[in-house]
Amino acid sequence: MTALVLPLARFLFGALTVAVGHGTRVFLVLSAVVDAVLIAGMCTVLRGGACTVTFGGWKGLGIAFSIDIISAAMAALALTLSVAVTLYTWRDRMRPSIAALLHLLLGACYALAFTKDLFNVYVLFELVTLASFLLVGADRRPRQVWASLRYLIFSSFALSVFLFGVAVVYTHGNALDLDAVAAAVARSPGASWVHVAAALLVTGVAVKAGVFLFALWLPLAHSQAPPAVSALLSGLVVKMGVVQLFRLSLAFPLGVPLTVLGILTALLGIVYALWAHDAKRMLAFHTLSQIGYLLVGFGAGSEAARFGVIDYAVAHGLFKALLFLAVGEAAAVVGSSRVERLVAERRLVPRGTRVALAVAILGIIGVPPFAGFAAKAVVESGISSVVIRIFVFVVSAGTVASFAKLWPVVFARSSVRTAPPRAAAYGLLGTAVVLFLPISRAMGPAAVWAATLRGSAYVEALAAIAVGAAAYAWSRRRGPRLPERLFRLEEGVLVVLAGFLLVYALLRGS
Repeated sequence: MTALVLPLARFLFGALTVAVGHGTRVFLVLSAVVDAVLIAGMCTVLRGGACTVTFGGWKGLGIAFSIDIISAAMAALALTLSVAVTLYTWRDRMRPSIAALLHLLLGACYALAFTKDLFNVYVLFELVTLASFLLVGADRRPRQVWASLRYLIFSSFALSVFLFGVAVVYTHGNALDLDAVAAAVARSPGASWVHVAAALLVTGVAVKAGVFLFALWLPLAHSQAPPAVSALLSGLVVKMGVVQLFRLSLAFPLGVPLTVLGILTALLGIVYALWAHDAKRMLAFHTLSQIGYLLVGFGAGSEAARFGVIDYAVAHGLFKALLFLAVGEAAAVVGSSRVERLVAERRLVPRGTRVALAVAILGIIGVPPFAGFAAKAVVESGISSVVIRIFVFVVSAGTVASFAKLWPVVFARSSVRTAPPRAAAYGLLGTAVVLFLPISRAMGPAAVWAATLRGSAYVEALAAIAVGAAAYAWSRRRGPRLPERLFRLEEGVLVVLAGFLLVYALLRGS
């Protein structure tokens, strides 16, 4: 029952917040306590193995919720980020309507982590889209409103494509539960409807998951949203698309398409991040880039790679949320999120914010033993292709090169103190980033970790840092003019359609 009660409890707290009209902090705290108790109970159940619970039913059919390692990991990530955001905004006057939207967003994300029913996925993504759209434009600034509208248009288009895919699956497979869909696909693996349905479903989910060719709304929305909202969008909401790609990859033959999309996503995201001049926009492009690691892990198909994908999704959620919160506060203090302004006026940035920024950067560039290194090492241990491993190394070096721009902000003498609630938010996320390796190792398969933490993993990580530092010294003197037209609304929709054709072609050819 935990899989059902967890999201419903969040919806109830959201309704109570609006009905009462005050006490938003109380309801946020109470909801976090309830979530923690329910997730602890779920983890106890999970020790006996993964299980599936079916709710409702008509002629033997119902909506299946799965309690497995990926749903438990995403639920724990959602709880951690919700507590961090609550602490970060503790002194802000949060309107009840905004707090209710946060509850709605988290409840829908909880349900998405558990559900295995395609139509239920569609409905829950609609809820996530509505809540995210309103939260991005919460401050009602013109650029925020336009960013939220772009997000809404792209998401609505994507979900229409996804719903078309659901119709194809139900027409030919006579099922919506992903286990039953997988059985139908296995009975007719080369059928045309399988390729069409898979391409439609992947296209719809890829827009939500931060895949570069599809999620062209993301750089503007993440860079314009309030810091707490950006932290949730990048740290959690995008991961819900990743979860659904994970589940789709178990039902459809998506190895080749996801590998190709992963390579394109990671490389293009790094290129745009490397020459971005706005810190929040750079973080947004890195969200796209890091999703590439996950897609490549899906494509590898091995046990280690798939566990590494889950591991990296959680790690990325932690250090990317910390980055958005720290950069958001630094930009608010300085008055701009432009990199040159942040560096020039770094003395104004509070000490706690600079420490949080340092921990988050060390985490994302993969310095041992921080979260990025631990999770990335697991993903790489499951990849047998030398070419793909070289690609991962290049992307890692590019990550180091792009974040070197923010490193001067860390080294500044400042007497400005961080507000205690925000320091607590930084401490929560920062501790998770630092201690990620022992925590993940205790929960993961012993055989996977035995093959992961070898000397070569440390050598590769340090080599990527060295190459990335050299690449930064080169790139700072050369700034190519990158095309921006594809991020416009009309061109972006055409790019999504081109992405659908690419996925379909890869499915047909694989």
